[in-house]
Amino acid sequence: MRGARGKRSGFTLIEVLIVVVVIAILAVLIIPRLLGTGRKAKEAVLKGQLQQLRKAIEQFSAECGDFPAELSYLQTQPADGDAGGNGVPLDATSWSGPYLTTTDGGLPKDPFTGDGTSWEYDPPTGDVHTGSDLTSLAGDAYSSW
Repeated sequence: MRGARGKRSGFTLIEVLIVVVVIAILAVLIIPRLLGTGRKAKEAVLKGQLQQLRKAIEQFSAECGDFPAELSYLQTQPADGDAGGNGVPLDATSWSGPYLTTTDGGLPKDPFTGDGTSWEYDPPTGDVHTGSDLTSLAGDAYSSW
C-alpha cells in the first residue's frame, strides 16, 4: 500500500486559466491606449503644420498686399504684377520669402495624406486645410481644422 503522496510540482489548470484571463484583461485595457498615441501625435503635427502655413500666408499677405494665388508663392517669389488670391496685383518687390521652408524644399507633408501637395487652399480667403477626409479622435473632420 502506498503511503503519503509525494509532492508534485507544476500548476493546476485553474491557476493557468486565471493567469491567462488576467493577462487578457490587461491587454484589453492597455493596447487601445498605446494604439491611440500614434494618432494623437499625427494630430499634433497636423495642428502645428496648419499653424505654420497660416502664419506664412498672413505674412505674405501683409508684405505683398494680397493672399498668395497658390501656396507655391510662399516659397518662390511671384513676378511683379502677378495677381494674388483676390485678383489684386502683388507687390513682388516687397516679397521677403521664402515664408516657409522644409528640408526637401517643398511644402510640409500632411501627416495623414503623406503628401505636401494635398493641402486644400482657398486663395480669396487665405484659408488652408488638410486634404484628408479622416475624422479626428474628438469626432470632427480634420478638413474642418
